[in-house]
Amino acid sequence: MRYRTALITGASSGIGRSLAHKLAQQGTHVVVCARREAELAALVEAIRKAGGAADALVLDVADVQATRAAIQSADARLAGLDLVVANAGVGAPPSVPPWSWEALGAACQINFLGAAATLTAVLPQMLARGHGHLVGVSSLASFGALPQAAAYCAPKAGLSMLLDCLRLDLHGTGVAVTTIHVGFVRTAMLEHATHRLPQLMEIDAAVDAMLRRLPDRPAEINLPQPLAFATRFLARLPRWLREPLLRAVRPS
Repeated sequence: MRYRTALITGASSGIGRSLAHKLAQQGTHVVVCARREAELAALVEAIRKAGGAADALVLDVADVQATRAAIQSADARLAGLDLVVANAGVGAPPSVPPWSWEALGAACQINFLGAAATLTAVLPQMLARGHGHLVGVSSLASFGALPQAAAYCAPKAGLSMLLDCLRLDLHGTGVAVTTIHVGFVRTAMLEHATHRLPQLMEIDAAVDAMLRRLPDRPAEINLPQPLAFATRFLARLPRWLREPLLRAVRPS
């Protein structure tokens, strides 16, 4: 299958930008959303020069009411969105403790509430049409607690749980729900990482793997598979064994 229309948040760079380019190459009219207007304008220009169709929507998903209204407007303007991808996300700032409100507040607002607003904005319209695809870009970090990562693990775990609940509720409606759990991808978020980055993926390789699976509307896509298996195995160890192991590999 091919998507006629798609809306992607966090599209000014990284995974979102690559996803927009590749969907446009397949003939999808993409609506690219992010806070940075100049980067979005450059992306739209590049897509159009390559023969694709794209519109820019300057949007901060932390403002959930504005996010919902803007996505609803895009849905009406394009006679329906086939695919909505909640991709916008942030990491915790390195200048504050990972358990502090300064780290947790923005991450929860963007990575969970912003994603929830994105995914549900036009869900009633999708249900009325009897088709649609909701996709949330979560993380392998959602599988279990990690040291010094509360501000990232917690909202991503919430997003994965939300997607699982939506999948149960929407079964048989024609609206599919896919959770993408991704590991380390070479994006700006990891530029200043000081910890190990096992099985680091390049952006285009990660997006190509997503797009090979998305048309089948799977429940989840886990990338890369070996790291996903190891992360899930670690999360299922008994607490008395898991927590000492995690403390032993705590990043410096």
